[in-house]
Amino acid sequence: MAVLKPFQGYFYGRKIVEEKGIGCLVAPPYDVISEKEKARLKEEPYNFVHIILGKTEEGYEKAAQTLRQWIEEGIIEQDSVPCFYVYEQEFRLKNHHSGLKKRTGLVALVRLEEFEKKIIFPHERTMPKYSWDRLELLRATRANLEQIFGIYHDHRGFIDDILEQAKIPEEKLFEFVDNREVVHRLFRLSDPAKIEQIRRAMNPRTIIIADGHHRYETCLMYRREVRECLGDPLEETPEDYTMMTLVSIQNPGLLILPTHRLVKNLPPERVDKFFERCEPYFQVTLFPDEKSMEKYLRHAPPYTIGVYDKEEEKWGAITLRDPRIMDERLGVANVNRYLDTAILHELVFKEILNLDEEAQGKGEYIDYLRGTKDVFSIAREENQYQLVFVMCPTPMELVEKAVTSLQRMPQKSTYFYPKVWSGLVMRLFS
Repeated sequence: MAVLKPFQGYFYGRKIVEEKGIGCLVAPPYDVISEKEKARLKEEPYNFVHIILGKTEEGYEKAAQTLRQWIEEGIIEQDSVPCFYVYEQEFRLKNHHSGLKKRTGLVALVRLEEFEKKIIFPHERTMPKYSWDRLELLRATRANLEQIFGIYHDHRGFIDDILEQAKIPEEKLFEFVDNREVVHRLFRLSDPAKIEQIRRAMNPRTIIIADGHHRYETCLMYRREVRECLGDPLEETPEDYTMMTLVSIQNPGLLILPTHRLVKNLPPERVDKFFERCEPYFQVTLFPDEKSMEKYLRHAPPYTIGVYDKEEEKWGAITLRDPRIMDERLGVANVNRYLDTAILHELVFKEILNLDEEAQGKGEYIDYLRGTKDVFSIAREENQYQLVFVMCPTPMELVEKAVTSLQRMPQKSTYFYPKVWSGLVMRLFS
């Protein structure tokens, strides 16, 4: 079912890495880079951000020209033999008592499959405008510049055992610590026998896209374009595969954090007396401060969302009075109807704040904040925010339930932490 191939990856050459340090050259994924971080990364002329952000005043071709130039100059080099790569991330969560965690992923080429084949599954809805941006960059560069993050089942740990054995000093390509104190390590796995073992083990398995839905959909669109131009040949083309980082669902370092919502730019009358307007649908509990609210949320009843009303300087929690309202709104066949993100988007955003689906997706009224950041500090520092919604992490079993039911969760329902960074290894079609 899932078809994997090794590849001759491209990565920063030894000379530039020794001079600059790999940590100065790589970057987080394009869609999580803030304007402040973008400016900082751009200060380094060889940082990967100059390629992955894509569109400039000169269009997407500038990124392609930069990539070609760096290869010609030896800034970026190609591996000597086809390999798999082993990507290890070691981290701790602040204000979390789970201690040191380690997540290990396999970087490989994976054959693209249309979703209806039920081999590779999406789990979240996407926003089409982001897919078109990535498609233009893919057309210009003809390269997989960033990872698509996939997860799969490995109940016996067979593949993870092979990956652990590959983590030997002589095969380590890079190691660095990012600005969140996550340690990143990349190793080569070039043994043909081990590669074949992994390929055979993965073949009967299916893959869930954890992160990178837009990138995957972009690759599907690009493959269709190329195959149409070539007359849909029987033989494989380079565009039939994409680069992915695959992590076992049983890996102890696999972690899902929440993505909080911050509402902005709404007319005052739409947010006025927010908690009172919630009462027809929700049981409202108010707190004297944010610490009291956070303490309550740790053991809150189901269907509860934390709220900070910045306009009235109030902290509270809203708990759905009757889950049957979601049965009526989304239908009993919808397995995602009781997710806190579904409740928030359907009842709070649509009904109470009068934000339809189009308005929710534009970014004009809602910002999304990853669960590792202090959402209250950011809300206080930036005057634009009116309401903050504190979400709970989505359990892995609900992700799998949605996937097996062929239903997508609302956008930003999951945040797989830490992010898979860009620039450690890439793949060119030719």
